[in-house]
Amino acid sequence: MIEIRVLGTFGIRLSDGNVPAVALTQPKRMALLLYLTLAEPAGPQSRDSLMALLWPDADAESARHSLRNALYGLRQTLGEAAIVSRGEGYVGLDPSALRCDALEIRRLLGEQRWEDAVALWGGDLAPGFHISEASEFEHWLDDQRAGLRRAVTDAAWRRVDELERSGDAGLVPAAQRAWALEPSNETGARRLMRFLDASGQRAAALRAYDDLTDYLRRECEAEPSAETRKLAAELKARVEPQVSPITRALPASPQPTVHQTVDSDSVASGPAKDSRRVSVTMAGIAGALLMAGVVSVFALRPAVSTAQRADTTSTEMTEIENSLRLPLRYRQDTSAYGSYLRGMTLRFNGGIEASRDTFAALVDREPLYAPGYAGLAHAYLLLEFSGWTTPAEGGPKAETAARKALALDSTVASGYTALGAIELIWRWNALRARELIDRAVALDPGDPENHIVLGVWFRWQGQADSALAEARKAHELDPLSAAHSSRVGVALIYARRYADAEAMYRQTIRDYPTQGHSYMGLAHVYRAEGRPRDALE
Repeated sequence: MIEIRVLGTFGIRLSDGNVPAVALTQPKRMALLLYLTLAEPAGPQSRDSLMALLWPDADAESARHSLRNALYGLRQTLGEAAIVSRGEGYVGLDPSALRCDALEIRRLLGEQRWEDAVALWGGDLAPGFHISEASEFEHWLDDQRAGLRRAVTDAAWRRVDELERSGDAGLVPAAQRAWALEPSNETGARRLMRFLDASGQRAAALRAYDDLTDYLRRECEAEPSAETRKLAAELKARVEPQVSPITRALPASPQPTVHQTVDSDSVASGPAKDSRRVSVTMAGIAGALLMAGVVSVFALRPAVSTAQRADTTSTEMTEIENSLRLPLRYRQDTSAYGSYLRGMTLRFNGGIEASRDTFAALVDREPLYAPGYAGLAHAYLLLEFSGWTTPAEGGPKAETAARKALALDSTVASGYTALGAIELIWRWNALRARELIDRAVALDPGDPENHIVLGVWFRWQGQADSALAEARKAHELDPLSAAHSSRVGVALIYARRYADAEAMYRQTIRDYPTQGHSYMGLAHVYRAEGRPRDALE
């Protein structure tokens, strides 16, 4: 059996698990295999049409010779039985000898199994693959890409329709996935905004509007329609009165000491004081870290006391909890939550080994605390990326910790992010990696780390513009992080927008003059521009 994966990647694997390297190094052979696999109507294809498609500028004899060589190479790689002939004029693939993810999606769409088809979608057809001097093949491939994406997008919204009719709890994630397939779709964006609003996630609905606005401006040089702007204004009008509970959660004093501890129940009564009930210890740590300018903004979100929750309406509490980094059930254990924040703080401050030790101690003490395992997984990954441990040690430990986190709580988005990174970087399984990363983004679209990993995925697929968009999104979500600023610079370099990358790095250096990776990024810009003296400096 030959497994051909073409969604989000382009790869071949034989039944024995081997990857046929010969075929992968010959673009025309890969193009021929792709066409024989997906051409419609299915079945043997005319040799003359194949020659015109892939060797349009060659004379008849040269094109015939090239086709014979390509077919010979495929037979040698895939096995004699994989290629079948019908007379002397037609050639094709034995359908019983191959399995292809795009063909499987076509089958699922034909059977109206919308959910299964969307779940199998791993990204655009053969991203980044092209053949020079074969314009007809390029046109055919572009049509296939666009047609399959449209079909899957339509299936995704059909699944949303089914869930809306049945009142299923999975409606919001399904709508998020459907809109992600076609981010310029304003009708879909409005539906998602209304679904989020109905589920009490008005702030998330406004974030979806912001994402739509940013995409239209960046990709289409357009603005949302009047209908979409009106909906956003209505949502904002209902959200703004609920901002005050979050504001009230901040400490009264801007300079609390780290060692102060105030029991929320012991705070003096009175409206003004009741509105400021909070753990001053946690606020002090957050304030100190903010002054240092070295931690992700997500580690600084305020804790909400039990007394405050009692004074707040359920709708207001939904807005507060949506703005916090961990769900309420993980913040109720203040000791475990404090350890989690310490681990995150150390991670963003560059103390990766100390972060690993903190998370390890946390899960040893609290073996059911799922976020602790997710934090431990990311710490192992960062240790390996930094060269402080080997892949043989760091990879398995990271995967074990991530799977433990998800076994305890399948909604821990960072667990999926860690597994997605493992699939992408160690196993080179782009299809599975994208599935995991998409799951993380759907569960927590406000976490910049998810967009960073998705950006890396796009970069590895040669989709520089999409990689840049994800880097910008991470930076917008967490503007206090110098690392996120530098990641935008990296994405700009890969997009060959060197002037913009230089401006980004120079701004980051002005904001964070002691962060060495910004200077290294600027050196990469100069090197790419052929300015070795400036790069050396």
